[in-house]
Amino acid sequence: MFNIHPLYSSSSGNMFHIASSGTNILIDVGVSYKAINEGLKSIGLTIKDIDAILITHEHVDHIKGLPLLCRKNEIPIYACGDTAKYLKDELDSKNISANIITVHYNSPFKINDIKICPFETSHDAVMPCGYKIYDDTSCITFATDLGYISNEVMDNLSDSDYTILESNYDETMLDFGKYPYLLKRRIKGVTGHLSNEACGQALVSLASNGHNRFLLAHLSENNNTPDIARQTIDSMLLQNGIDPNQIEINFASKTLSNEEYTIC
Repeated sequence: MFNIHPLYSSSSGNMFHIASSGTNILIDVGVSYKAINEGLKSIGLTIKDIDAILITHEHVDHIKGLPLLCRKNEIPIYACGDTAKYLKDELDSKNISANIITVHYNSPFKINDIKICPFETSHDAVMPCGYKIYDDTSCITFATDLGYISNEVMDNLSDSDYTILESNYDETMLDFGKYPYLLKRRIKGVTGHLSNEACGQALVSLASNGHNRFLLAHLSENNNTPDIARQTIDSMLLQNGIDPNQIEINFASKTLSNEEYTIC
């Protein structure tokens, strides 16, 4: 059994808490150290309760709080290949010692009673990844910050009991919004972010094969809303003969949230 707390999820900062009966982990720490502690306090924890931190990639909205966190704590930090090297070099340049553990795509590892397998995602970072997190009874797949859903990503989503997936932007809002052209092109590119439509296509495929629990994350603060994302996805489900009322779709809050989702 797992409990999931999407404490922060937006273009400004990201941090998820996932717990089993004996382990607490964070995925990303892209908010200030003060906000990290506030988020944990909201769910009755402190930083001392955290057994490990998984980093998906090195962009600031995913690692902002890491330097001060590592200065004050000795929590193991897991990241893939070149991302781990980048983090170590950055922290070394600030004279911060840290327990950075290098992991690899498609090579499972354990943290206490939790098994974890990183997998490759498509994003404009040095070595971005998603994570499949599982035990003997349940499996969560976490995939945000990806320009498209590759076959490898879909295979990992298809193995999951609970899917945490990016639904970053509405295409119309982005096209007619205030962002400069080059930023729009980056977001819409294959190493950018996932649109509501692309997310919806994945959910149609997954729902057609019996998956019905989803948490949509990393919504843009300027180019999306939960209502617009839900309308887009519900329409796509209906077009494919799937009743949206039979599918659980929740949205990770853009600001601090202590909402909890349980996976048995």
